[in-house]
Amino acid sequence: MLHFFHGVMGSSKTAMLLMQRHNCLELGLKVALVKPAIDTRISAETVYSRVGLQAEADIVLEKGHSVREQLSWLAVQQAHSDFEYIFVDEAQFLTEEQVQELADLADDRQIFCYGLKTDFQGNFFPGSAALLRLAEDIQEVFGALCWCGRKATMNTRINQNGDVIKEGQQVLIDNHNEIKYIGLCYKHWREGKSHA
Repeated sequence: MLHFFHGVMGSSKTAMLLMQRHNCLELGLKVALVKPAIDTRISAETVYSRVGLQAEADIVLEKGHSVREQLSWLAVQQAHSDFEYIFVDEAQFLTEEQVQELADLADDRQIFCYGLKTDFQGNFFPGSAALLRLAEDIQEVFGALCWCGRKATMNTRINQNGDVIKEGQQVLIDNHNEIKYIGLCYKHWREGKSHA
């Protein structure tokens, strides 16, 4: 089954993924940890949560990579035939073709994709749009709050002065110096207010 867990920045999506993966590994299940190469916050190979959890990805997907081929290669490297559980972090960065492959692979394995639903302008990412179409199980990860205390529903790009940025390229990785991402409620995202 293909699962899509989405939430805004700061909702602990990656922490949930890493804990779920850990539980599967403890049970001795065959598990693959996958991430898109575009996510370079810590390193190209590291799946990292802001709460401090991290793990090295088994597969780092470039845009042109076939998920099926990469999983087959990894299974051979680990000397077994297939994976029972696949965990994908930052799934919004997958291509539509990669999400289609995951959907096709999900008949006899559990595939958990975690990521953002929309970008800083409120638009769908291609990977998220494909997951919303194809995933059999779609759940929101709750937990992120706006500075006002209301539920955060919008991913927001801010600069070092805290100014809300609503124009620019869709993908710009958080570097904590020049730009950063936070969750805001719709009202404060619309008004461009990142703090009281």
